[in-house]
Amino acid sequence: MPLKTPGKKASGGAADSGGSYFVYDLFRTFWTHVVGLFFREVAGRNAHLIPKTGPVMFIVAPHHNQFIDPVILLMHAARRVYFLVAAASMRRKFIGFYSRGFRGIPVERQQDLAKPGSGKIKLEDRYASPTLISGINTQFTRELKVGMKIALPKSAGQARVDEILSDTQLRVDKEMKDLAAIEALTHSEGTAYKVIPHVNQDEMFNAVYASLNRGECIGIFPEGGSHDRTEMLPLKAGATIMALGATAANPDLGLKIVPTGLNYFHPSKFRSRAVIDFGQPIDVPMDLVEKYRMGGEAKRQACDELLATVTEGLKQVTLNTPDLETLRLIQAGRRLYKPTQHSLTMAQQVELTRRFIKGYNVYRDLPEVKEIRERIDDYNTQLRYYGIRDHQVDTMQVGRHMPARCSFGGSSGCSSWACKRKARAALAASTVKVRARDVIATWKVLIALGLVPLLYTVYSLVALVPALASVVTWRSWSIYLCSWALASFMSYTALVFGEQAIDIVKSVRPLFLTLIWLLVAQRDELSNDITELVNELGPHIYPEFSKTRRPVVNEQQQQQQALAARTSADTFHKKMREGEQLIRQRVGPMVKANVDGRVERKDSGSGGKTMDQLDRISPLEFLISPHVANREESEDCSGCGSGVVSVGKPVRILEAPKGLYDYS
Repeated sequence: MPLKTPGKKASGGAADSGGSYFVYDLFRTFWTHVVGLFFREVAGRNAHLIPKTGPVMFIVAPHHNQFIDPVILLMHAARRVYFLVAAASMRRKFIGFYSRGFRGIPVERQQDLAKPGSGKIKLEDRYASPTLISGINTQFTRELKVGMKIALPKSAGQARVDEILSDTQLRVDKEMKDLAAIEALTHSEGTAYKVIPHVNQDEMFNAVYASLNRGECIGIFPEGGSHDRTEMLPLKAGATIMALGATAANPDLGLKIVPTGLNYFHPSKFRSRAVIDFGQPIDVPMDLVEKYRMGGEAKRQACDELLATVTEGLKQVTLNTPDLETLRLIQAGRRLYKPTQHSLTMAQQVELTRRFIKGYNVYRDLPEVKEIRERIDDYNTQLRYYGIRDHQVDTMQVGRHMPARCSFGGSSGCSSWACKRKARAALAASTVKVRARDVIATWKVLIALGLVPLLYTVYSLVALVPALASVVTWRSWSIYLCSWALASFMSYTALVFGEQAIDIVKSVRPLFLTLIWLLVAQRDELSNDITELVNELGPHIYPEFSKTRRPVVNEQQQQQQALAARTSADTFHKKMREGEQLIRQRVGPMVKANVDGRVERKDSGSGGKTMDQLDRISPLEFLISPHVANREESEDCSGCGSGVVSVGKPVRILEAPKGLYDYS
């Protein structure tokens, strides 16, 4: 069936055939607040690059957090965005309800429609007929049609059916050459397989074209599904087909493609942090549009070239490492590096990590880089042994851990149990997930939305029990409502302020352990070496790096700074001693010494201090003590010297010499 040709762009720009945006805006406000509560902070970067008007396609990756990723985009995109949603998700009651409220466009995925085939299949002659598939107890003529696909278990391979010869024989379009596929197909008993039907996506493409012609924004996750890998999965070509097809049908469309990177610090953890990074908008080249119109091989080349451009744009706004160990190494190196600024924003940390990844990929084979990697591994091993974090060694402060769970205390057990079940189910159904952590955050939010209000209701009913001894009255209802409101307020307060209390409690053990100065010294030495190595190699990759790097202080400069600090300190203490003598001269006539060694003020009857006690009082403490500061005295003190004020007047602390605390 040919696709319907989308009409010209509406003059109104973003007018929607649905009319009102009330439901969309209501759902958007609700879910952005919920997700904003789940994360401690969601920072945005380069949101000013998003076009204010006209059609936009947000190509978002990596897809690490299932249904939370779209909400992260909605939090920082100033425009309404309509997402492509798997039709299988749209058919689920809860997810489908909100997806329709967000005006999601359903996409039927072939893997969602796959069904186990009857019997088993194998290759009769791998070398003479590598595309001829034989079946054992199969029913090819009833279950398969030309154009469908057969897929092997564990994503070993798949191929399209070109010809069905009989119930036990068919021919596919290509040879499955992967070792896992060959082993499965050449097994004496054959292998199980799945039947993947052909899906007609005309309806989905027409919906996308219509939305873009109205000047709206479309959000696409081109990896095809959520996952928990450290690198992006290969991108599907559907996004480029949509962009080229819409522009080919309407050359005046003016479509912009915005690569969007999602970077989580801990994707599945409650109150973690995230950064969304928008890349430079990409125009759809007209030469590729012309090749797309030609069809055939030229069309595939056009899609591949645009896909390569989009992929490169995504790499500029995402973190991609081949494995988890490399990512941990890069993150540790970034923490140990000393930048020009004393503190970095989350967006700057992500950008610095991205540059570290690029630099590591270029220089990973250098001997000095290998040595640094071994030392970082050793340092991380010691951190795990002591049970502390790197920043605790540096600052002797505990990091931000999961806050007090009193707000979700009653639901934490159920949430943990349900999340583990959902993760196991998602892992069993996927071929790209590692531990299925991408579904945990979504289910934490959904379970909390159901159980937390239920717990508040139970708490409120418990508070209402004494009032239910009599007939239910307005007073009992007011008690119930006040209890519900109080429980909600206390939970939110615990969520916001409880983290500080947890930080203090958690800091006790790391504070003790970080007194192991050997580890502190090891960190300082490793940090200095990493900084020196990065400052040496960085300008070769980033020419502007030398202008922003931290200036290296050599040993001679450090000695000069220490000498200046000691000189300033000696000067300060000398002035303090001079001030003390002047104070004693000023206060001397005001006291008298008794035979027993007690010192009393001349205008007081008793209760003075001994001379030894007076000697132990510092000049500053003496100046602000009540028995001196409260005395009304108007005598001139012009001869007392610099830094000393008359007794009884507003006290000024002795001014420290300039530069005492300036070690720069």
